[in-house]
Amino acid sequence: MKKSLFVANSMTITGIVLALIGVVAIVCGENFFEHLIQIAGGAIALMSLFMLVMRIAKSKDGDSKLEKALMIAMFAFALIGGVLLLCFAADLVRIFAIILGAIILLAAIFMIIITLVYREKGSKLSMVYLISSLVVLIAVAVLGYMFIRDPEFGNKVMAVTLGVIMILLGLLLLFESFLVRKAIKLFNEKMLSDGQNTVVETVDAEAEIVEDKPTVE
Repeated sequence: MKKSLFVANSMTITGIVLALIGVVAIVCGENFFEHLIQIAGGAIALMSLFMLVMRIAKSKDGDSKLEKALMIAMFAFALIGGVLLLCFAADLVRIFAIILGAIILLAAIFMIIITLVYREKGSKLSMVYLISSLVVLIAVAVLGYMFIRDPEFGNKVMAVTLGVIMILLGLLLLFESFLVRKAIKLFNEKMLSDGQNTVVETVDAEAEIVEDKPTVE
């Protein structure tokens, strides 16, 4: 049985989509997450509104009043949540950047303390490791402080980082899809060749059987 190219095609499409998202993230910069939250909020609001209208329209079905009230309340809260995401996307992104910056800063300070407390003394190699570790951790701490001080900078750094990662993942998936596609084509060609050889061998065998039959005079 021939193998389908569905997997390879899916990988190709996914790779292209990931690469495009990465490019958009880099181009949009600090506004990428805000637009992303706005899109998510709008989608949630529209879907919740649709489900709420459908729920009210089917108010005469067999569900109890409690079930109807719970479903309507759930869709109403989802609608409100989607609207809030849509309206306050910029504030949410700014708060997230500040929280992430605080986590990075505290983690870097904690790692600096651990490195200083548990370092080996009297070794040149340990001293080189200590200095390099402190440089990296101080740079990370400064990055966390920048996130807190300037959330837009933090959002831009996160967007660019995410964009680069998405582009690399997209390119990797595209490369893998080409390998999978090549392997599938080779497999299908081998299956076709083996099938043709089997047909030829069957025809030859039938011809030999016909030739071996005795003729009646």
